[in-house]
Parts: sequence; structure tokens; C-alpha cells
Amino acid sequence: MKRILSIAVLAAASIHHAHCQQLAKSPAFEVASITPCKPGTPEPMGEHMGMMQFIYPGGRFEAKAIDIRYLFEWAYKILPSQHSDGPAWFGSDRYDIIAKAPGNATDAEIRLMTQALLADRFKLKLHRETKEVSVLAIGIGKNGAKLPAPKDGEIHSIQVVPRTGPDPNLPAFHVEGKRFTMAQLIDTFARQFERVMVDQTGIDGEFDFSMDLNPDEGRPSPLHQSILIEAMQDQLGLSLKSMKAPVDVYVIDSAEKAAAGND
Repeated sequence: MKRILSIAVLAAASIHHAHCQQLAKSPAFEVASITPCKPGTPEPMGEHMGMMQFIYPGGRFEAKAIDIRYLFEWAYKILPSQHSDGPAWFGSDRYDIIAKAPGNATDAEIRLMTQALLADRFKLKLHRETKEVSVLAIGIGKNGAKLPAPKDGEIHSIQVVPRTGPDPNLPAFHVEGKRFTMAQLIDTFARQFERVMVDQTGIDGEFDFSMDLNPDEGRPSPLHQSILIEAMQDQLGLSLKSMKAPVDVYVIDSAEKAAAGND
């Protein structure tokens, strides 16, 4: 069965230090409804891997049973390693959030609206610091990238198709991406690597890609980091190496639980 997954992808922000302050003003949703979920509500499928879809046609934003820590990471396009913990409830309490943006709002604008919602309804305040950390640099392999040009009529999408791999007892994935940019490819997989990824390919424009993720006895998950690295190297013709680089880290100064209601 095919699943089309919109993967919230998380990458490095611009590098600078900001004083403690309330979040900068951003475009706001036309209306937003927030409803606390009952204690014990399970996390949505794919949240821990960053595989969540919030944006729908017509400017509709919908996040069901979301914890605010993940919503914060999504809004700012950052990884868990790029922010402090925040209050205890930040990653445990869950909310249903439904909001409306203008129909022509871009994904980037809706992320800014989500930042404004976090500041307004959850009273989120933070500041940024810069730290030098280990990042993953992505480049072109010695035999060249294997990223064909997209076909006419394709739209940007990713399909993760369960399949039978070399070991029939372990679930494998076939992944196909259409009309991706290198930034989108990095956004898709940075959360799996748990590190900021830096583009050193020099590749501009859009491309298609496909790869098979085959687990084995020692690596039973098809999303194991070493399996992803091997697939990107061998099947996509890319190189990955560790390096040190300065990265923005967000420090959460305060936040408050939001009450149910519309605004």
C-alpha cells in the first residue's frame, strides 16, 4: 500500500545571536482553534520521524494530537538537538489545532503563522545562541549524482512503499521522490540522521530520485542511519561526511499551556 508522506524537514537556520525576546511579529492565521487532548492521547503516526502533514489546499492548517515541542520544531525547521527542552509539558501535552490562512499562502508563510500562534496562544519566548557542532555535509560522489530530471507534469511528492526485501522477515521500503530540490531532499532526511545537513553539492533545480532501503539482521529498521547513508551513496551517487560547523540553537525561556478556544 502506498503512502504519500509530507515530511517535515528540518535544516540549519541563519547564524547569529539574538537577545532574549518574544518571537518577532509574523503573519497570522485568519482564525485558529486550539483544543487540548485528553491525557494519554497517543502520538500521531510518523511524528517521531518528522513525517507529518499539516498544510492542505486552500490555506487549511490542521495538526491533530500534536505536542508543542514537535510543532515548534516544524515551525522553525529545526531538529530536536537545536533547542532546549522547555517546560515539562512541552513534549507531553497534546493539542488539536485547526487554523485558516489565506488560500494563496505559501508553506513558508504558514510556518511563520505557526510561529506567531505559538507566541500568541502558548506565550512562547525564546532566544538564539550559536554553537559549533557536528553536522553532516552532503556532496557529489566520485561517479556523479544519480538524480534524473523530472518528467513533464510531475508534482512534488514522496512515496514510501513497503516491499519485500532480501530478508522477507524484515520490512523494507522503496522510496520515490518527484520534483525535489536538494534543500527538500536534505529536509526530508535530516531528522533521521539527527544532525543538521549542509549542502555542498552545488546542484540547482529539481530532480527525481528513488532508492531501496533494505534492513538486515543487525539493522532491522529500514530507516537505520547506516542504511540511509549507503542508499544515498550507492543509489543516489551522493557523498556524506561529518564536519564541524556553527549552528543556531534555540533556548526556550518560557511557555504556557493554551486554553481551549478560537481566536
